[in-house]
Amino acid sequence: MPDINADTVIYNRHIRTFIQFGGALPGNPVKYAGKDAQLMVIEGVGVPELGGVEPFYVHDPDNVGRYRLIGRKISPPDLASATLKVLEKHGPIPFQLAKRGCQFNLYQPAGKCKDPSDFLFGWSDYVMVYDGALTTDKDLGARTAWSDDNYIEDSLTLRLADVYPIGAVVFGIVGGSQIDREVVDVAYGSKEQCGDCGDDDDGTKRIYGVTAASGAGSPGLPAEVVYTLDGGASIHEATITGLGANATPSFIDVVGNRLIVGVSSETAYYWSTLSDLGVPGAFTKVTSGFVAAKGPTDVFVAGPGEVYFSALGGYIYKSTNITAGVTVLNDGSVTTQDLLRIHGSGETIIAVGKDSDMAVSLNRGASWSTPQASPSSIAADLQALAVLSDKVWWVGTNLGRVVYTRNGGLSWVETTFSGSGSGQIDDIVFANNGTGWFSHRATGPTAVIFATWNGGQDWANDRPRVTNLPTFDKAGRLAVPKSSDLAVSGNNVAVAGLAGDGTDGIFLIGVASRL
Repeated sequence: MPDINADTVIYNRHIRTFIQFGGALPGNPVKYAGKDAQLMVIEGVGVPELGGVEPFYVHDPDNVGRYRLIGRKISPPDLASATLKVLEKHGPIPFQLAKRGCQFNLYQPAGKCKDPSDFLFGWSDYVMVYDGALTTDKDLGARTAWSDDNYIEDSLTLRLADVYPIGAVVFGIVGGSQIDREVVDVAYGSKEQCGDCGDDDDGTKRIYGVTAASGAGSPGLPAEVVYTLDGGASIHEATITGLGANATPSFIDVVGNRLIVGVSSETAYYWSTLSDLGVPGAFTKVTSGFVAAKGPTDVFVAGPGEVYFSALGGYIYKSTNITAGVTVLNDGSVTTQDLLRIHGSGETIIAVGKDSDMAVSLNRGASWSTPQASPSSIAADLQALAVLSDKVWWVGTNLGRVVYTRNGGLSWVETTFSGSGSGQIDDIVFANNGTGWFSHRATGPTAVIFATWNGGQDWANDRPRVTNLPTFDKAGRLAVPKSSDLAVSGNNVAVAGLAGDGTDGIFLIGVASRL
């Protein structure tokens, strides 16, 4: 007999709508349609994947009057589109009656057996994100009628920057007992490719981490690269050729077809060429251009020929060819404090460090200065950084605080979350302007990871978005794939850290399942 209680697919009743005026930015509250916003539904969503596919033919060399397909011209897609239908509640002037030139975001959580009004936790399946909506046309419908008494319905024609889902991210441990020392950093190294260019890869298959040295005995166990080429199904190890036995690396990243590992204590970095399969070869040590005792602490890869390094003593370096070394961009003239993190977006490059100090460049490193206002009031070391644009910057501190600016450092706002103001913030990363993560730890094995999908206005560290985190001490670094598909970059995260025993390393990969 059929199961009359079966409920295996999503129905309209499982979906609600939220709106965020101004788009995905901290400080822009999310409003619930029908409660603190007008009643609304989204219809007619169109998401072009390709603009068009046109054939290229040549005459068939073997048959007269026949043609041979030698390729296809693929044009870029149009913007996504949708229709937003809005009713008019008694009392306030409906927002849709005004001319709105500014963008907004729409969200549709889907799920059952939850509180549908709870934006963070009231879903169980996924959240559809309608990003960067602009109204191109409005139809205010039939305002009066001779005899009918229908509700007033307004239709807004929208163009959207993108439409993508956010799902429940489930974490799995990679490597297990093989990783017996802290994993100090992690980076994705894949490029999206279809099967006609090699193995299928959505940008999540190759992930590289680097461990600390054991520091035990003499000479002790040296640091090593740990990596996966299949999204975490198997783990491999690689020796860092020439690295000192007790030297602990500061960072790891991928620069073009090369892997780079920085070691602040050696005032150097090591690079290795990756094979076509992603396997690192022998490493070469580079010290050229570094100033004594001003070793690199972090790296920002803007491109294969544009690599920036933060360093001790307020130094900042740049490499246009990582096989050849670096040049000094800033010699500590902005700050002499150790700079701990560096990141950028477009023309803006920022380095942050101890005692709340920051060095800011608005011209890709040609000149540096301090921001007009720094988060100095929190009196802490800045050890996490994400630069989303020339205006929006996020930093985290060794005192467990997260602050952001929306105006390029003219003013700062602190974000509150469970545990804020204690412990430490170790890293902040964003997959796009809306989707981000930060890691927080307190005393003992109490590391947690927070997630946002509305630009940092709200953060959640529990189900459904953050699922089944093991008990561990520290999530020292986070990484997200460098994918143009926001459904991929927004639903995958890698974690490098320290296990709950305070000795072993932990290498986690979080993935939202797809069926």
